[in-house]
Amino acid sequence: MNTKNCFDFLRFFFAANILLAHLSELSQNSNLAFLSHFSNAIIAIKGFFVISGFLVAKSFVNTSSLKEYFIKRAKRILPAYVVVVVFSVLIFSFFSSADFLDYFSDSNTYKYLGWNLVFLNFMQPCLPGLFEGNLLCAVNGALWTLKVEEGFYIVLPLIFYAIKKTKRPILILVSLYFLSLLYWFMMDSYFNKPLLAKQLPGYLSYFVTGIFLFLNFEFIMKFKKTILMFSVLILLSYYFSNLQTDVFYPAAFGCIVIIMAYNLPFLNNFGKYGDFTYGLYIYHFPVIQIFRQYDLFEKYNAYLMAVAVILITLFFAVLSWFLIERRFLDRFKTNKPKPIPTVC
Repeated sequence: MNTKNCFDFLRFFFAANILLAHLSELSQNSNLAFLSHFSNAIIAIKGFFVISGFLVAKSFVNTSSLKEYFIKRAKRILPAYVVVVVFSVLIFSFFSSADFLDYFSDSNTYKYLGWNLVFLNFMQPCLPGLFEGNLLCAVNGALWTLKVEEGFYIVLPLIFYAIKKTKRPILILVSLYFLSLLYWFMMDSYFNKPLLAKQLPGYLSYFVTGIFLFLNFEFIMKFKKTILMFSVLILLSYYFSNLQTDVFYPAAFGCIVIIMAYNLPFLNNFGKYGDFTYGLYIYHFPVIQIFRQYDLFEKYNAYLMAVAVILITLFFAVLSWFLIERRFLDRFKTNKPKPIPTVC
């Protein structure tokens, strides 16, 4: 498999897309509404899940044991996640309308800390006296995807186990793909539960698309022009027909993402100074919320405040990478890859 790719750029691009989408929505400022015309948080999240399926599958087959696999996943996600949750509880005590003693004696403070540390953010998304006049009171509404991501990490070894036992990878992956779409349709359209639709296995179709593309990488690259053309046509037909559901959308979208990752060579060195994507993702939401709480987008020039949000978030992202994330990453370069079951 070709090791030269621009996944670092694509992940940063998707994270920046989510930041701009949330900046448009959470700022509630008409001057920043234009950001919603070229940013879409949901599409970016789908891109993350495709890339995750591809790269985590690659990591799994190149890891010598299941224990090592889970340690690698935990070291990538948990340290920075724990820091942002604990950091938020401590720092936001100074911004809360509740006084210091009331803030730390309020049970909701500890509910927030407990539920968020176990990834159940929806159980207690808010802290006492914070963001009560904002569009949302949630301290960090972006963290919900990490619960889904953790679920994917747990499911992936089971998927490969089923592939190994049945020797029918295409049956396993296609079945999961359609079951995911069925779950999404039932929750979103039939039961009118969009929040439940977003939970596992709602986005599993994108994750298994990434796995499929990894297992069939050589085939995809061999016929990349044809696959890319059909994928673009499928996405265009989806958007212009205003379909609410399209069974081929995750597959087409995933093909475009992975083909782009290996065919934009001028972006291959994008992450040479560090991977700031995760920090950008987990810190942008609370920064925007603080600016909105004090009406900074209205009191001052909205564009300058938007730039300030981006720069502050980048500052925290860089700190997160160098002080936390990079310290916990293991390279595992000496492991012998497992044999990869192929589909095609």
